[in-house]
Amino acid sequence: MSVALPSREVLRVTLTAPAPAAKLAAGMSSQRLTLGGVRIPLATPVDVTVAGGETRPVFDVRLADVPEGVLGLDPNRVPLLWEGLDGAGAPVLAVGATVDFGDPGDVQVPVTDLYHTYATLTDFTVTPGLSAVNVRGLLGLFNPFSFDLVATRIELTVKVGTETVLATKRPGFRLRAGRRSDVLVDQDVPLADAAGGVGAFLRGEAAVLEGTLILRTPQGERAVPLHMGVQR
Repeated sequence: MSVALPSREVLRVTLTAPAPAAKLAAGMSSQRLTLGGVRIPLATPVDVTVAGGETRPVFDVRLADVPEGVLGLDPNRVPLLWEGLDGAGAPVLAVGATVDFGDPGDVQVPVTDLYHTYATLTDFTVTPGLSAVNVRGLLGLFNPFSFDLVATRIELTVKVGTETVLATKRPGFRLRAGRRSDVLVDQDVPLADAAGGVGAFLRGEAAVLEGTLILRTPQGERAVPLHMGVQR
């Protein structure tokens, strides 16, 4: 399974499975997808390629159409079933598997595109004082779904090279549906703790934010990694 990002609102998914008889693929007029029993609406017509001993269904998912029930699924063990249907709505072709969304062998995801699309850190400044350094920036997180997401906390580290400029935790907040939510990062760090990184940053070296966003789900807390370059 591979995933692409035509836009921040849409995922393009390609499944790969052993090829059936070509006539089966030609006889489909609609399709459906379920994840762990949760029906996922699809935004595009049937598009199935049968070649080289493989069948490849390709479809788009509008993230705003994804039901909130997916939060109850275990992302490391999700039963996936795609079905191609004939004109009467009967299944004529199926592709199914149990997918670990955290395993690159199961799911190929453009990780860099994901970070750039859904998370940014802007207006980042480092201001030295007599005994402390003020580190400030605006972290923007975009929620593409039609339901709110609840973050119980966020843990952030800003590094310049191997030097840490900032390590902080923020309490919980809500990511509103279909919107970007901004989290202000504003902290004074003892100069002795950040001197090396601050000097490198002021000389123009690149800064990188790494962290973890902890989301609340019916199955407990889920950690979402963050990694992005800092925009000055």
